[in-house]
Amino acid sequence: MRVGIVSTYPPRPCGIGTFSRDLRTALLQADETNAVDIVSIVRDEPHRRQQMEVATALQQDVRGDYTMAARVLASRGTDVVLVEHEFGIFGGRAGSFVLTLVERLRQPIVVTLHTVLSEPSVIQAETLRALCHRATLVTVFTETAKRMVVEARLAPRERVRVVPHGAPTILASYLGAGGEGGPGADAAKSPRPALERLEGRRVLSTFGLISAGKGIEVAIKALPAVIERHPDVLYLVAGQTHPDVIEHEGEQYRLRLERLVRDLDLTDHVHFLDRFFDDDELADLLSSTDLYLTPYRSREQIVSGALTFALVAGCPVVSTPYFYAEDLLASGAGVLVPFGNSAAFAETIIALFDEPAALRRMRAEARRVGGELTWPAVGVQMQEVLAEAVTLGPTRTDQEVASTAFFPRIRPDHLLTLVDDVGIVQHADGIVPNRGSGYCVDDVARLILVAVGLDQGRSDMTYGRMLTLGLSFLRHAWDPGALGMHNLMSYARVWLDEPHGGDHLGRAAWALGEVIAAHPPRPVGGPSLRLLEEMAPALDALQDPRAIALALLGVSRPSPEALPSTLVEVRSTLATRLLRCYQGSRTSTWRWFEDALTYDNARLPQALIAAGHRLDDGDMVAAGLEALDWYIDQCAVDSAAVRLVGNRWRRREGQGTAEDEGDEQPIDAAALVEACAEAMVVTGRREYGRWAVQAFEWFFGRNRLGVSVYDFASGGCHDGIGRDALNDNEGAESTLAFLQCLLALDAAGLHSSHP
Repeated sequence: MRVGIVSTYPPRPCGIGTFSRDLRTALLQADETNAVDIVSIVRDEPHRRQQMEVATALQQDVRGDYTMAARVLASRGTDVVLVEHEFGIFGGRAGSFVLTLVERLRQPIVVTLHTVLSEPSVIQAETLRALCHRATLVTVFTETAKRMVVEARLAPRERVRVVPHGAPTILASYLGAGGEGGPGADAAKSPRPALERLEGRRVLSTFGLISAGKGIEVAIKALPAVIERHPDVLYLVAGQTHPDVIEHEGEQYRLRLERLVRDLDLTDHVHFLDRFFDDDELADLLSSTDLYLTPYRSREQIVSGALTFALVAGCPVVSTPYFYAEDLLASGAGVLVPFGNSAAFAETIIALFDEPAALRRMRAEARRVGGELTWPAVGVQMQEVLAEAVTLGPTRTDQEVASTAFFPRIRPDHLLTLVDDVGIVQHADGIVPNRGSGYCVDDVARLILVAVGLDQGRSDMTYGRMLTLGLSFLRHAWDPGALGMHNLMSYARVWLDEPHGGDHLGRAAWALGEVIAAHPPRPVGGPSLRLLEEMAPALDALQDPRAIALALLGVSRPSPEALPSTLVEVRSTLATRLLRCYQGSRTSTWRWFEDALTYDNARLPQALIAAGHRLDDGDMVAAGLEALDWYIDQCAVDSAAVRLVGNRWRRREGQGTAEDEGDEQPIDAAALVEACAEAMVVTGRREYGRWAVQAFEWFFGRNRLGVSVYDFASGGCHDGIGRDALNDNEGAESTLAFLQCLLALDAAGLHSSHP
C-alpha cells in the first residue's frame, strides 16, 4: 500500500511535523510492504532541502501548490492519502486551502483531526465540515473527540475511528530509572548527561513549543507554596517558543515568564531550557521528572503530544481538565485541578510529595496507560484504518474543479527596485526607475494589494514594511477637511494636485478593504479600518462607474461583522448605483456600464459579482456575469491571441471606432484575469478558471504580437504592446498588475509555480 501523508514535517519545528515523522516510521514497521510519501507543508523556505521521503513541498499560503500536490500524489500511484489537520498549518481563512487539495484527490482520504472545537467560528465549521465530508474515514485521538465530531455533525459515527496519539518507545525504555518515585530518584539514575545534574532535587517539568496557551505562569505562581514545604523542588520548562508566536508576538511570553520567576525569587527553582529536544533528550528529561505538569488554559485541546510522551515515560501528571487530559488521566495516572488556579496546583503537588505511596500508584497507572500509546502499537491501528479506507474507496463529489497552469514563481527584484522610503516610483526608463515621475496613490494602492498577498505566511519583513509604507502614504494623501484625497506627489514629496474624488480614491478604498479582510488579521487592520471609515462620505458620493467599482471591491472584502454600519450602508449604496449604471446602459448588443470600453474595464463586472456574492443578491451576480461574459468575448479570450481594449478605447457600436485602438496595457489584462478568477470562485464554474488562465497568458505571448510582456530577467513587466512592438519600459503600474494577477490565480487555486 502506498500512503501519502499531508502534513508539516521536519526540519520545520512543529509538533504535528514530529508526529507525522514518527507515524511514517510506525507505518513502515507495521507492514514492510508499505511505501509512505510525505507532502510537506512549508512556509518561508520552499527550496529548503527536504528529507528523502518528501515527495513534494507545498507552500502553505500558495493555493496553487495544493493542486500541484494532488497531481504529485496521483503520479506516484498513491493508494490512500492521510491528511493531518490543524487549522494553523494550512493557508486561507481557517485553513480553507486544504479543500483545494482534497477536491482534486481521487484516492480515498483519511483525515486526522488534531483540533475539534466545541464552539468554532462559522468559517472554521464550514471548512472542517467540508473536509470531513470529502473524507472516507476520520480519525481522532480519544472517545471524547469522537463524540464531539459526531455531535457537531462533522462526520457520521460509522465513519469515525479512534486511533491514539503515539510516542517513541525510547521513552518507555527509561522507566526503570526511578521506580519508587522518591525525591530525585529518577535523576540520580538518569542514563545520560544531557541535562544538568539533578541529584537531590524533586523535579517538575513541562516541555513543548512555548506559547501563552500553555499556562506556564500558573505553575510558576504555585511554586512559592510548594518550596516552603519542599525546598528541593526544581521546575524545568523545556522547549523553544512556537515559531508562529515568534512571528506575531516575538518572545514577549517567555520574557514575561522569566520576569515572573525573578519577581518571585525563584531563579534557583525554575530553569528554562530554550531549545528543541530530540527523543533521546526528552527521555532524559522525563526519566528525571517526579511530576509532569500541563497547566494548559483551554479546555478545547483534544490532544497533547507532550502529555502522551509523559505517560509513556511513566510520569505522574498534574493537569488542568482539558479534554485530552480528562480522557487519559481518568483512570488515575494524574490529578486534575481547575484552570488558572495556582493554589490548587500547589496543594496537589504538596499532597503528592507528602504521600509517596499515592505518587507510586499514579506512576504505575501512567506506565499502564502509556504502554498502549507507543508508536508500534499505534502504527498497527492506523495501518488497519488506512487499509479499511482503501477497501471502502473514495467518496464521490459532483463538484467540477478547474485545472491549473504552471507559471513562474513570483520574482520581486524589479518591484524592490521601484519601491523606496516614500512609496513606489511611477515610471521607469527600461528597468531604471524614473524618479522625476514621482508617486501616485493609484500605484501605492496597487502596491498595498500586492504586499498583502506577498506577506502571507512569510517571516521576511520586506513585504510587511511595504504594506506599512503604503498605508502611511494613503493616510498622508487623505484630507478629511476636503473629503478628498491627493493623488500625485513629486519626487520632492510635494503634492501636485488638490484633494479630490476619483479612481484613486476607489483604489485606496479597495486596498484598505483587503488589509482589513486579511487573515490572519494584521496589526495594521485597525488603522486601515479607521481611515476607510473616515473616507465613507467621500466614497458614498462617487458617481463614476469605475471609481464606484474599485471602492465596492474594497468594502465587499471584509466580513459583515468587520465593518461599522456606515460602511455597510456605503457598500449597499455603491452596489445599487453600479447595478443601475449597467441596467441604464445595457442593450442587446452592448452589455456594458458606459458608452465606451476604456481602461481597467473588467473591474466593473468583477465588483458586481463580488458585491452580489457578499450581499447574497443573485440578480446582482447575474448582471455581473452577463457583462463579464460579453467582455470576455470582446477580448477574444478563447482565441489564439487575447485582444485587450487599447488606450484609445473602444466605443459603442454606431459611435465610430478608431482604426487603431492604441496600446494594449497590463492593467487591462490584470482586471480581466482577476474578474474571471472572482467569477470562478463565486460560481464554481471551471470555464471561468480556464478564461482566467488564458487571459493571464497574454503576458507570455498569447497576444497579437506573440511576445512576452513579462520580463523573466528582471521580474518586472513591460508597459504594454503597441501596433508593432513591445514597450521597453517597466513601470510600477505594469509590474504590479502582473503580480496582482499571479496572486489572484494563487488565491483561486489556478496557479502552480515552476520550481
